[in-house]
Amino acid sequence: MNYPITIVDNFFEDADAILDMANSYEFYFTDDGRWPGSRTNQIFDLNRRFYNYLNDKIHLLHYEKPPEYTKLSAHFQKIEPLGDSQWDKRNQGWIHQDYSYFGGIIFLNKNPSPDSGTSIYKAKNGYVSTFNEECKCKRSLYLGEEINLDKYNEAWNNNNDQYIETVTVQNVYNRLLMFNGNTHHGVKTFGTQARLTLNFFGLEMAGSTPPLLRIN
Repeated sequence: MNYPITIVDNFFEDADAILDMANSYEFYFTDDGRWPGSRTNQIFDLNRRFYNYLNDKIHLLHYEKPPEYTKLSAHFQKIEPLGDSQWDKRNQGWIHQDYSYFGGIIFLNKNPSPDSGTSIYKAKNGYVSTFNEECKCKRSLYLGEEINLDKYNEAWNNNNDQYIETVTVQNVYNRLLMFNGNTHHGVKTFGTQARLTLNFFGLEMAGSTPPLLRIN
């Protein structure tokens, strides 16, 4: 564990400007079914100045100055409701890990749906395992393919029932949530409107020791 769970309200000085920026970009659907909804291209490619600002601002949460070298993956993501109701299992996230140095999300809905934040989980039995057949159900849904609803619900239950929720972070406009890259996390519900976020992942870093290692 290198990074603590971090929550920062009012993260951007002018969140409305960031929201306008997000809405000005094109969003694209997944071509491999690894994630729900649609995403923009990498912010690094869309707006290099904003990328530099975002990269520094995130790292300065835990460092006196940004590390000598960093590589941040960041994009805007929009998830329209996927089921018939807020609590349809198609409209609830799969608990997962991202396998990066750290991961995080900035919520960008001014009036978000209830319970559409991000929760942190731990393994119920000390380990987790998801079968390929279960992952195929998820990918099929995210690709917009026809699915067998009973099989999908069973796969979702088999995956998410392996976890216990430990932290609930509500969806609040301009709130940042950051966590260690191997942290289990997921969305209780995508809600009843488009869920807009800025997602980021710390992929590479050199020149500084991660925050929780510095205190050991």
